[in-house]
Amino acid sequence: MRVENILLVCCGLALPLAAVADEPRKEPKDAAVRTIDLTGFRGEARGNVKKPTAITNAEELAKAFPDKDWQERLKKQVDFGKEQLLFFAWSGSGGDKLSHTAEKGEKGPVVVFHYQAGLTDDLRRHFHLYALPKGATWRVEDKK
Repeated sequence: MRVENILLVCCGLALPLAAVADEPRKEPKDAAVRTIDLTGFRGEARGNVKKPTAITNAEELAKAFPDKDWQERLKKQVDFGKEQLLFFAWSGSGGDKLSHTAEKGEKGPVVVFHYQAGLTDDLRRHFHLYALPKGATWRVEDKK
């Protein structure tokens, strides 16, 4: 087989895989936590990853997101009658990671956020926004 043919075969196989990797992760409709996309958000990251801002109504949303365009964008994605938001904003290593799992609690879901500090010495801003059911409880733990 010629080198050109091998390259074509390799490229043909790589394209479908690349397309799958670029698709957004879809969370199940019954998930206890929903990630809200903050791509393009530019704000202050003065918070503590262990103490996110709880947002339970439009007034609190306006305090956390003073930009009117962001307020409108986010209001379309949340029903404050049924949901609450948790806004994580902190500065830290570019390698910092935040993930989550859900557990069954006595009075509804318990969402556990797992924080893993990065090892690099490059200061970066981190923003994460999650929608949880109004009655859900949550906590932040260091990832082991």
